[in-house]
Amino acid sequence: MFSESHNLDRPDPVGSHQYINLFNEAGHDCTWLGPAISPFHLFKPDQSNRKRYQVWRKKGQIYDGIKWFVPFTLLFYYNLPLLNSLYIGRNQFRFAYPALIKQLKTYGGETSFDLLWCSGPVSYSILDLLPHRLSCYRLADRLDQFSRIPANVADLQKDLIAKVDFVIVTSRALMDWAKDIRQDDVFYLPNGVNRVFFEEKKEKPVDFPDDGRPVAVFAGTLDSRFDPDLLVNAVMNRKEVHFLLIGPVTHRPLKPVLRELQEKDNLTYLGLKNYEELPGYLKWSDIGLIPFYVNKLTEAVNPIKYYEYLACGLPVIAPPMRDLVEMKGPISIYHSSDQFLDLLDSSLQVDQVEKKHYVKFASEHTWDKRYRDIVKIINEKLKSRQ
Repeated sequence: MFSESHNLDRPDPVGSHQYINLFNEAGHDCTWLGPAISPFHLFKPDQSNRKRYQVWRKKGQIYDGIKWFVPFTLLFYYNLPLLNSLYIGRNQFRFAYPALIKQLKTYGGETSFDLLWCSGPVSYSILDLLPHRLSCYRLADRLDQFSRIPANVADLQKDLIAKVDFVIVTSRALMDWAKDIRQDDVFYLPNGVNRVFFEEKKEKPVDFPDDGRPVAVFAGTLDSRFDPDLLVNAVMNRKEVHFLLIGPVTHRPLKPVLRELQEKDNLTYLGLKNYEELPGYLKWSDIGLIPFYVNKLTEAVNPIKYYEYLACGLPVIAPPMRDLVEMKGPISIYHSSDQFLDLLDSSLQVDQVEKKHYVKFASEHTWDKRYRDIVKIINEKLKSRQ
């Protein structure tokens, strides 16, 4: 079972989506326990919550061969007074009505599992509620650094790190943090790239910028990590480059900046695209951008887009984020906005030999390889218990 903070049908999948699909491909019986719904969600009728409500009402759904269940709980851990209580975070699934295991039985799902895979920190309580052989926590972010999440979520993450059988971390900064809590059974497995990004160049998307200028692309969520000042400076000072943004905007202060930039003829914002479409946009681009701030949040990030860009043969420009620097892979690091502009110029000069090197590096960091590493960890843990 994967206990998650995202819907299974999320159009821009994260690491857990990749892993559950690989477990499913390998013939395992997989269950996705999505974010719960609660009375609170009646006042948040956005698309994501409407979908959760539909899955709950249908008593579960089979999605791409995976069982997807959404439980109902009376109290939901959220960044609002009272609901942001650490007690609620630690016990959210204890407030499930009816009891979580009864809801799973009603759905016709499994109630005992070989592996409980925890990604959302509120998974803490299911470790006591659902029988299982092994448990793990995949730690991919310092959630306390996000503005819209309760600050005490760091304590909840620490609780989960200490309680599970083993921890998977996606960055070295997260490794250091987890090792402060427990010394053993912490494994560094950074993010990876899906095999679809290695496929041959596809037909150019109809809405791809086609004005003859080279395209520098950012593909991902535009949130509080994104540095708008860097982008504004680049758009204004490199008019010979077309900047393409793909992804949802979740940080409100970015919206007026984007509206103003969209008036420029060398910036195109396409919004969110389905995951299957993304390689088509990257393969027709010339440069991959990671224009992030460097702070406590991004120091803990190992960006999936880094590998996706490389798999499509793109030179990557990024700030000195710890994981990207220490991986010593192909990347151009900037320390100032002027240096960012210089790297835009030099990145347009890369040849086919360099691009093949990018693809080769990415091929050593696929989700398939990460999955094999995890299976090895699981088998070793099970063997040690025999």
